Amino acid sequence: MQPPEREIGMPKRHREHIRKNLDFLVARTNYDQLATECVHRGILSVQMLRNTEDLNGERFNMDDKDVILEQHRRLFLKITQRGPNAYNLLIDALHKVNCLDAAKLLESVDESGSRPPFISLNERNSSRKSADIVDTRSPQAFEGPCVSKRPLNDPLGPLTPYTGPTVGPQRVVIKSDKIYTDNVVGTYKMQSRWNRGVLLMVNIKDFPEPKRVRTGAEVDSNSLIHLFRELGFKIFPYGNVNQHQFFEILRKVTSSSYVQNTECFVMILMTHGNRVNEKDKVEFCDGSVVDMQEIKNHFQANISPYLVHKPKVLIFPFCRGENYDLGQPQNQYNPMMPMYTLQPEEAPDAQTEGISSPSPNVPTLADTLVCYANTPGYVSHRDPDEGSWYIQKFCEVMADHAHDTNLEDILKKTHASVGNRRTKKGSMQTGAFDNLGFNKKLYFNPGFYTE
Repeated sequence: MQPPEREIGMPKRHREHIRKNLDFLVARTNYDQLATECVHRGILSVQMLRNTEDLNGERFNMDDKDVILEQHRRLFLKITQRGPNAYNLLIDALHKVNCLDAAKLLESVDESGSRPPFISLNERNSSRKSADIVDTRSPQAFEGPCVSKRPLNDPLGPLTPYTGPTVGPQRVVIKSDKIYTDNVVGTYKMQSRWNRGVLLMVNIKDFPEPKRVRTGAEVDSNSLIHLFRELGFKIFPYGNVNQHQFFEILRKVTSSSYVQNTECFVMILMTHGNRVNEKDKVEFCDGSVVDMQEIKNHFQANISPYLVHKPKVLIFPFCRGENYDLGQPQNQYNPMMPMYTLQPEEAPDAQTEGISSPSPNVPTLADTLVCYANTPGYVSHRDPDEGSWYIQKFCEVMADHAHDTNLEDILKKTHASVGNRRTKKGSMQTGAFDNLGFNKKLYFNPGFYTE
């Protein structure tokens, strides 16, 4: 009797079972939860998932429901190409996200307990990667140190504002005695008691290389949660997340009723960053990197309609390069002397945050203030015990002045104070912000409500 033919990659019966029952699997599963779990388990890498979701221009002829449906179908089809272990890993993922009908369907094909022999492409010493199960697998982001002693929101869980206690020293936030306005340029509406603002805070502390841990990051989380709670914001804090989880969280929050009803939206992303080919880059806990422009694009009117005409404040306090700003002596100028220098890696006293129209249309990206802890090309600094220079000074200035000072003036005062600090080696940093159609003044009016 001839032995059964050995198969390469996912067994044929498994591939055909998925394809035959594709409509059932799509109908009985939640795309967002399953996609996140597939990345979490290494069935797909973040980049693979993003490639699968890219419909190559087809989405312009599809409504939102059809886009999700097509992405859902492509997810299952892509898994059929992911090697001999992908089928069982998919079953495990379905159990994890409680899609039990789909899991039972997949399990039924092997109820006899027999499995066709197979070999993986790795066993054949092939250089191809298309059918290997692991491709830059994301680590399990929520096993290990968190950015705070308190539990932060689970990206796979329901969207719930944080109501836990604040930790550590708490600044006194001076309250307003009136709603501030400006008769020249106008002011953004900030007067609701229950829908004053939404804060999305993501603070990534841990990375694949343990030595790159962002020591002191939890101090910034504690300070920001206390500050924005005093401002009357609903707070959604997250810790170590990978790239796919971040964009899923961002989509979930900005499409929620919380944002639909809010007067103001603030996002603070704390992580490692860098600048490559004149583009700012952002790193996530799995080591994946994305252009910061992709994050800013999410706030365009067609993608985040709930935020049209509302003030959007995006704060990015990470590095925008690898240069240390050592400044220039006053009243001296030497065109041959660089104004920055690269320093060797060593234990620093402050860590760096490395790596009116008549027409009805609206601007693609407006009412947005993008805030940076530094200027392009330079590092930003974080004290291992006291937290980020920029975040801590921002919280201090906000606590003292948000009751009667608009945000842009608060940022200027923050930048001036941070600019006076130096590391032991003389490195400094200069804050900056980009005004993208942020044409009114934003007063937070803490503690004062009219509705």
